[in-house]
Amino acid sequence: MSTPPLPDELLIEAVQVRNQHPTLRAAAEALGISWNAMNNRLLRAAQRGLDGSVPEPVPIGQKIKGLSTLYGPNGDVLMQWVKTSTDQSAQQFLEAIEGAFERYRGHAALPPAPQHVNADLATVYNIADHHLGLYAWAEEAGEDYDLEIGERALKNAMSDLVAHTPASETALVLNLGDFFHSDTNENRTARSGNALDVDTRYAKVLQVGVELMIECIELALQKHAKVIVRCLPGNHDPHTALTLSVALAAFFHNNERVHVDRDPSKFFWWRFGKVFIGATHGDMVKPDEMPGVMASFMPKDWGESVYRYAYFGHVHHKSKGGGEKHGVVWETFQSLSAKDAWHRASGYASGRSMVAITHHRDKGEVFRHTVCART
Repeated sequence: MSTPPLPDELLIEAVQVRNQHPTLRAAAEALGISWNAMNNRLLRAAQRGLDGSVPEPVPIGQKIKGLSTLYGPNGDVLMQWVKTSTDQSAQQFLEAIEGAFERYRGHAALPPAPQHVNADLATVYNIADHHLGLYAWAEEAGEDYDLEIGERALKNAMSDLVAHTPASETALVLNLGDFFHSDTNENRTARSGNALDVDTRYAKVLQVGVELMIECIELALQKHAKVIVRCLPGNHDPHTALTLSVALAAFFHNNERVHVDRDPSKFFWWRFGKVFIGATHGDMVKPDEMPGVMASFMPKDWGESVYRYAYFGHVHHKSKGGGEKHGVVWETFQSLSAKDAWHRASGYASGRSMVAITHHRDKGEVFRHTVCART
């Protein structure tokens, strides 16, 4: 059951209060609502033309393509009109998120914090290129893969890794990008427009993906006292990765043991004692370029760290120990997903696995656990 639309009066009030305060957060506090709720009201106000940004309201389910203005000989505005088109993907975003969380109303409390953890250890669970929603037929691609198989594969891998990693105080659930195979219901990559083999409807894949990441985080909470979550955008899911972060942040909003990093950038940075970790999907910055990026973007963390690591996805294969350049050890990781027909026909033959890496705050990497795909 979808949430009823917000009344116009509530949206107009949000616009007025926002104009009276220097920041969005201050305006939200004045109304006694969260930052997310305030942002949502302002977005709805813009869509309906209630904030003065467009001359006429834009119907829900439509998106603005452009604003055209006809001027008279004296520069007077004679006519304005808004060009719109159907925005199915935005509406599906909303419906899928609402559906994903409807069943969690009254959800039971999350497991209590473990009593015996090592504060000097932190474990990184790298989820690389899961491509949830990819469809592969074994007769054509060598292995079957669909939404259900992808869901089982990650659940099993995360469960196996949590069972075998040390009881470190902190866990980092690091989604290295391309968690989703497609970013819209058009089933094409965003930049190149390549056609994708996709299983079932986009909204369903998004809903399953949100629930799957929640389950992974809850598994980590059973072993670790604190869980940090970051979903990096990939070339397959540049927008859906951000939606996933918003959904996870909303779900775990009241859980002080979980921090969802909602930074929309292509990079993730994290300091843990003498350890400095950088990560990106890998479709833009290449591994041997990362040391320079880390030093340029994060000079303080670079200067105060001794052990520096860079983690990448994108290529679907492990880099056999990776490389080391200018004091940074970098590596790429295998995916749990099967290959689609195009990659199979191109001769790609990488294995399928997931890795958890445990770092000591003063010694760097001390443990590593790998599990193969199990469905």
